[in-house]
Amino acid sequence: MTPAYLAAGQPLLQTAGVAVCGIVPASYVAWVTSPYVASVHMHLPPYARWSQQILERFAKSPPPNTRLDVTTISLIGKPRVSSMTIADLRPTNERFGMVNFVRDTTLLNAKRQWWRWRAVAHFNVQENNHGTIKTGWVWNEVAGAIKKRAGLPRLGSESKGQRKQSSE
Repeated sequence: MTPAYLAAGQPLLQTAGVAVCGIVPASYVAWVTSPYVASVHMHLPPYARWSQQILERFAKSPPPNTRLDVTTISLIGKPRVSSMTIADLRPTNERFGMVNFVRDTTLLNAKRQWWRWRAVAHFNVQENNHGTIKTGWVWNEVAGAIKKRAGLPRLGSESKGQRKQSSE
């Protein structure tokens, strides 16, 4: 739209206003949607896969070195996978509640070439999604363990078995 205004000989101030009207919404959408997490893949040790009870015990107190692959979607729709350990994440409440976990990316960004995208540091992982995702309860337990390590109260930390008993 802005090039058409320039070609038509419109006043420069009006053309700048049209450009700002396009840039501001696009910047807001990029800022708001950047932390949303599409998926979290946890690298489970073999013993945690034996039964649901063992998985539940593992999820309630995962070792700090448990690997996570957190996938966010970029502004152009390209998935960005961020690999980290559970110890790298810490709970927070930033961007008006749109970010609930952060990690320190200072060392990662120092090692990257100048032309590469910066490492993702802010995440919004939806919690209490056990009704929509088959194993969503695992993340709820892991998030509770991360918050417990940080000294915060655990929200929605009841186990899957307790949820079944309370619903009956």
